[in-house]
Amino acid sequence: PEEAVVPPCVEFSSCGGVQMQDISNDVLIFFFCPRASEAEFVEEALLKSEDQLGDKLKLTVMVNPLLVDMGVTGFGMAGRMLRERLIDPLMPTYYLRTLSWGALTRLYPRQFTVWQEDTNEDDGYRMIKSMSRLPSNPEVEDIYDYENGNANDPEKSQGFGALNALGDFVNGMMRL
Repeated sequence: PEEAVVPPCVEFSSCGGVQMQDISNDVLIFFFCPRASEAEFVEEALLKSEDQLGDKLKLTVMVNPLLVDMGVTGFGMAGRMLRERLIDPLMPTYYLRTLSWGALTRLYPRQFTVWQEDTNEDDGYRMIKSMSRLPSNPEVEDIYDYENGNANDPEKSQGFGALNALGDFVNGMMRL
């Protein structure tokens, strides 16, 4: 069998260090699994390619980025600024995060969806919530808790908000 040959127009480079490649003819840029330690390089590469290429740059794709890691970027101003500059403007088109009890997904242009394992369903999962934005980790866990009666859903609650919140807090502390 013939061996697959990478076309000469395709170049590979690692994140970090000094960029030596000529990017003047690039129209697509892919970042595969960039990590928080490489966030500065990724940001510089994006800004450089946008400045040099302008409208010639058709698409930038990040596959499974983990650009914010509290152990590397921290909780403070540096982490927040990185999120605001680099991550918040991005449009997640495909998202999959597995959870111990289900999954969080998105397939653009659909919304983010939270799924729970369910043996009664044909495909083994049932959707428990759909959202227009990416929920935070605590929000995802709250959605699971609301769906399974482990906490009261404030959107469905008719009672006084402060008392319901206090009750949820007490229930949460009792589960610890």
